[in-house]
Amino acid sequence: MNGAAFMFFGYVSFRLLTHKPRSRIQSILGLTLAFWALLEFKDILLYFPSLKTEQLVNSLLFIDGWAVAACSFYLLELTAPGWLNWKKVFLLFSPYMAFTIVYLCTFYAPIFPFYFGFILLYSAVIVLIVTFAARRYQRYIRNNYSYSEHIDVAWLKKATLILAICLVTWVYTSMNITGWGDTIYYISSVVLWFVIIHYSAYQISIPMPNNLKGNLLAKEPVEENGTSGTEQDNGSYYAFREELLKVMEEQQLYLNPKLTISDVANAIGTNRTYLSSYFNNKLNITFYDYINNLRIEKAGKQLLTTYPYTMNIDEIAERSGFNSTSTFRRAFLKNTGMTPLQYRKSIQK
Repeated sequence: MNGAAFMFFGYVSFRLLTHKPRSRIQSILGLTLAFWALLEFKDILLYFPSLKTEQLVNSLLFIDGWAVAACSFYLLELTAPGWLNWKKVFLLFSPYMAFTIVYLCTFYAPIFPFYFGFILLYSAVIVLIVTFAARRYQRYIRNNYSYSEHIDVAWLKKATLILAICLVTWVYTSMNITGWGDTIYYISSVVLWFVIIHYSAYQISIPMPNNLKGNLLAKEPVEENGTSGTEQDNGSYYAFREELLKVMEEQQLYLNPKLTISDVANAIGTNRTYLSSYFNNKLNITFYDYINNLRIEKAGKQLLTTYPYTMNIDEIAERSGFNSTSTFRRAFLKNTGMTPLQYRKSIQK
């Protein structure tokens, strides 16, 4: 399993780092996996009896802890695109390097509990920060984009549980070294990164406003005109509402699968901030839900009614402005309480 894990991380990192063109997030993922490959490769030293001393085993365990920091780099960049730089990489790595250097200089074994405690604390803090940043990132997407394919990070929930299993297994096997424990760790680490690679292979990072990119805990973006979307509706503030309805009816902008709030704001001659405020504060709906509801009401239902037999669900989803059939089904169910097939059957009845 040690060899299989090394080959897995080595192969995938090589493919990612040699693929052109590649995005920033793909480069960071490739470097992270290359680092994990090196960590798996160093464990091969433990299979040589002449090298397997207590000091070497302990030293390698300290270096193993660096994997937690490497994993956090990718998660932080994923939920806050543009936040990571070499200075921050060094700052996040420095505690791990400090612990390792202290042990290599002293070989003081009682330092282990403090090191493991630090890793657990570091992991808990990173999970909290990533959870907050992911929710903020999701809100930003839904307030500015009418689609979520390859840009949202909802799949991180699936990876979080596997990450916890992987971390707990590593801590346990570090204190109680057994063959089956190491096997579970290698398997869980491969499964963890397989899930991440599967969902992030085509991940597209959405640029965040400067204040969100620089501060992981910032809640709301400061827009270019200084408004925050909480101004009072004084009668003229939302004067564009009639133009919005007119543009949607005549130009059918909602049929554009890559529609953004900036596109709509330009079409009706208003500011993106005011339009976002209108959706959130006046209609109590996100831009994402507003556009998808129009797609369902103006296109999806009509196509299902007009072509009950001659047009399949995939084609209806595409002609309604959706990038994927799965998104169409979720939006349709949320809008009507029925799946497209159930709706079609109700019409036939």
